[in-house]
Amino acid sequence: MRFLLLITSLSLGVKTFAFDLQPYTATYQFNLNQQITGTATRTLSKQENNHYRYQFNATAAIANANEVSEFIFDKQQVQSLSYQNSKQVLFKNRVDQATFDWDKQQLTTLRKGQNETFPLTDKTVLDPLNLEIQIRQDLSQQTKPQLKEYLLGDAKGFQPLKFIVDGVEKIKIPYGEIEALKVTRIHHSADRQTQFWLAKSLDYLPVKVVQMDDGAIYTIELQALQK
Repeated sequence: MRFLLLITSLSLGVKTFAFDLQPYTATYQFNLNQQITGTATRTLSKQENNHYRYQFNATAAIANANEVSEFIFDKQQVQSLSYQNSKQVLFKNRVDQATFDWDKQQLTTLRKGQNETFPLTDKTVLDPLNLEIQIRQDLSQQTKPQLKEYLLGDAKGFQPLKFIVDGVEKIKIPYGEIEALKVTRIHHSADRQTQFWLAKSLDYLPVKVVQMDDGAIYTIELQALQK
């Protein structure tokens, strides 16, 4: 079961505002194919010296997933340090890891029990969780946000991410009725589709995600936000 939230920018002529990265916990409701339901949380906590920890947990009857990102946020830029993705479905467990060693300029990964090393030279590389933080920061600073390609680094190595802006919608979610930017991620496979809604009134926090993967439909919607 895959739980990945990604967001991006939208071309709007709006005033910029300071993106204040403060700790919070966002609670979501999710369902898979309208049959399996559960809850999920995204928790951001601040450590020492501009270090942050971002954690995503999702729990259902037969499965759970946990993602943890450690990163530095300095001068409005995210610098990835480590990322871990663990999943449990019934009695099967799996853990993937990615460690960003900037001194050695190496990305060291663990996937399916196998270690691999990649050259690490691009300091803007993001992991699947802190990607959200960087794009929210970018949105807040642009009067006319442009679509941008982001470089993702995880246990599989590196891959570029591209998006399409679909417009602004007012949607109803457990959190309430809210105006949000709708964005579609471009996938290479026609069997996969991912759409996101992010609310400017909540500093571009993702409030809804719909992901379709090989016939399965996964939906997640914001229920509560604590700061």
